[in-house]
Amino acid sequence: MRALKATLGFLILVYVIFTALLLTAILNEHTIFNIRTEEQILTMYKALVAIGGVLMLARLLVTRLYIADMKYDRHMAQLKINELKADLYEKRQAFRSNSYKERASEPEVEYLKQA
Repeated sequence: MRALKATLGFLILVYVIFTALLLTAILNEHTIFNIRTEEQILTMYKALVAIGGVLMLARLLVTRLYIADMKYDRHMAQLKINELKADLYEKRQAFRSNSYKERASEPEVEYLKQA
């Protein structure tokens, strides 16, 4: 998912730079696209806007999926943490109950040793 997001970010950056160069007339659309009429130039700009819209929509969707994936991973990690905490609590309780039993049985042993 991270690779897809990075690739899409790179494509958007290339698109923005290319469009900016076309709009500032640094790149000539007549030589790049072999355009001869004003109608073709208008169609090219409409296509550029459509491509930009599709790229931005794709970025929005990929970002939403990436965030949902991260939330899911966080949720699963939180469940694992809760499970480990529960195991630790159970082990502590078992240890405490065993320690209490050992302490309770020690005075009897000492009493028998004294007799």
